[in-house]
Amino acid sequence: MSDRMHTWLVVALSLLLLYAGLGIVSVQVSMKYETHHDPCFSVVTHRNLCADYQFAKWVTAGLGVLLLGIIGFSNQLIRKK
Repeated sequence: MSDRMHTWLVVALSLLLLYAGLGIVSVQVSMKYETHHDPCFSVVTHRNLCADYQFAKWVTAGLGVLLLGIIGFSNQLIRKK
């Protein structure tokens, strides 16, 4: 992998990690303001917010591990010229 490709991959994964983190915040806000009797189901969208929250946490954790792995193994991944 070239140095430029590695940089683009790190930037893209960082942006995806930020987006997933904002998704967690969005679901938490929905859990606070869109639920009444059942704490997991939205009154507005009728979605299962607990499942969305668990999915967003797993995606964020996976992207974080992947990003740290790519940064950590950058010496082995980048092709030397």
